[in-house]
Amino acid sequence: MYKILAKFIKKDRMKFISHLELINIIERALRRANIPLKFSQGFNPHPKISFAAPLAVGVSSEGEYLTVEVIEKIEIDNFKERLNKELPKGIKFIKCKYIDSKSKSLMSLVEDATYIIKCITQDSYNINEVDEILKKFLNNEEILYKKVGKRKGEKIINIRNNIRNMMVLSVIENEVIFKVTVATGSKGNLKPEIIIEKLMDLEGISIDLEKLRVHRLEIFSSMGNKNLVPIDRII
Repeated sequence: MYKILAKFIKKDRMKFISHLELINIIERALRRANIPLKFSQGFNPHPKISFAAPLAVGVSSEGEYLTVEVIEKIEIDNFKERLNKELPKGIKFIKCKYIDSKSKSLMSLVEDATYIIKCITQDSYNINEVDEILKKFLNNEEILYKKVGKRKGEKIINIRNNIRNMMVLSVIENEVIFKVTVATGSKGNLKPEIIIEKLMDLEGISIDLEKLRVHRLEIFSSMGNKNLVPIDRII
């Protein structure tokens, strides 16, 4: 058995499909490409594919990862080419490599993710004004958010520590672009949209949430080291 780590993009209309739909699309593409897949055992065998961090509907990305297990070793560029031919526009594999078949699951490696957030403001701001608003926001020791769970009901959580880094990239007329790194994965999972909601709530900045555009740049892990690096450099 061999394991392939693959990095792919998800954009355009494909950003509106659910994670389950994405799984089905990739499984069908793998089958059509005649990739020698390894299947799980049991009454309902399925290809052994695992993803790093599911993407929310409406969010595009250039840094998605999955692993797929195969029973025969095939040339890696050939794998990528055959698979891309069977995928719809908006999903494309850009980097693939073989990794240790006993490597940790991707989900267990995920720690942080970096996003670009494009906002349309209802009022006009300049970059210095937005910088000051953001600085004041990040100076809060507590940024409380009411999380509603299906099983545990409502819970008030402090999301400040889950905002690793945030900066203003540009302000052009009524468009503000932020870059933010947030906790992602089993130890913490903060949606970028929540940060914008709290920025509006605490600092009064006027943002049209219906026009919010979120794009994931990369997923990171440290494997116990201080420096975070993209997943594909860890394994």
